[in-house]
Amino acid sequence: MTANSEQIEYWNGEAGERWASYDDMMSRLLAPIAELLLDHAPPEGARSALDVGCGGGSQSLMLAQRLGEGAKVTGVDISGPLLEVARRRAAEVAEDLEFLEADAAVHPFEADSYDLLFSRFGVMFFDDPEAAFTNLRRALLPGAPLLFACWQSLKDNPWTWLAVQAALEHVPAPPPPQPGEPGPFSFADPARVQSVLGSAGFSDVDIHAQQVTLHWGEGDTLADKVRELVQIGPVGRLLADQPGDVRQKVRESIAEVLAPYYNGEVLVLEGATWFVRATA
Repeated sequence: MTANSEQIEYWNGEAGERWASYDDMMSRLLAPIAELLLDHAPPEGARSALDVGCGGGSQSLMLAQRLGEGAKVTGVDISGPLLEVARRRAAEVAEDLEFLEADAAVHPFEADSYDLLFSRFGVMFFDDPEAAFTNLRRALLPGAPLLFACWQSLKDNPWTWLAVQAALEHVPAPPPPQPGEPGPFSFADPARVQSVLGSAGFSDVDIHAQQVTLHWGEGDTLADKVRELVQIGPVGRLLADQPGDVRQKVRESIAEVLAPYYNGEVLVLEGATWFVRATA
């Protein structure tokens, strides 16, 4: 298998189609985090930015608007279904964004061609993160900033930890992840993030703990919101091969656990991220 082949298969198969169908919801859910990230380290003066793991492009659009007229933003992602959403979104607002379907870990970017590397939850899935960030650093001008958000540990993120614990009452626990295994929580250890970026040639690494609040406002009822929540992330993978009756039991258990966080309209759950800044 080639590097990142498992991730490429995942994000271009049924899972990628599912994430694309929920992209509007996820964009609204995660937009405040991207805004906080840009407020934490404003990319002043950047004119050519690379958005890694751009997905459906909502944060690429936000970044372009922050950088202002004349700036160029290129979004790169391995998921064809999500990039279809990104291109459609950019066309609807007549924003001049470029989207590239490629594996950012190995793509031969032109050296010294970007003055900002940005990512919202898009850099935790590399098979070999040191090599991937080394490749990305070469694409940056010397002194250019790297800015990304990643999740802290699963247990520090009630928005998914509570649901996972409820699901495990009905389905077997998966094997524990191997150290450094790609996944949404693979950068939970800030010491590892520091080591990876240092090995890749970045300096001045700053890792900031940022608590976030996620507002699940989609769907008419708590049951609808739970149904949407379980379509993504770790719970979705736990249920991938489960029959319908087990899925229903899981949804009922999750709804019971999350009921205290539902105010009748919105499901409000806490999360924990790292905001990471470094210099090429």
